[in-house]
Amino acid sequence: MSLVPVHRLAVAGAALVAAACATAAPAQPPAAAQPPAPTLPPAPTPPADFAVCSACHESTAGARPSLGPNLFGVGGRKAGSLADYDYSDAMKASGITWTADTLQAFVLDPAKTVPGNKMDYPGAGDPATAKAIADYLMSLKP
Repeated sequence: MSLVPVHRLAVAGAALVAAACATAAPAQPPAAAQPPAPTLPPAPTPPADFAVCSACHESTAGARPSLGPNLFGVGGRKAGSLADYDYSDAMKASGITWTADTLQAFVLDPAKTVPGNKMDYPGAGDPATAKAIADYLMSLKP
């Protein structure tokens, strides 16, 4: 049995690799790097007291109104202006544009802020609770 010196095996292996590369299809250019998927900020967490509101109101983008209008995007919106909800005449005529202050006043005492509105809610009663809810509502933006 004859042994082949190691250096001859290395040369033969290199020749095989070179031959294989010469007959292989030309290398494809690398694919363009894909930009990373955009990361959305986490949805704001509603205060515990918002559970009362969510019994009648949706608060997510694109949701249909339930018993009350969808509150998503309410900040900066004119009161009584969503086309897919039947507001009271009092709400439509209120002239209010929802800001943190007007929302806080309404959550605190709806009947005082918009007399004749049809929301069946007596009000938060506590200014800190009303402020927390108003701040949360202002955060619900696209």
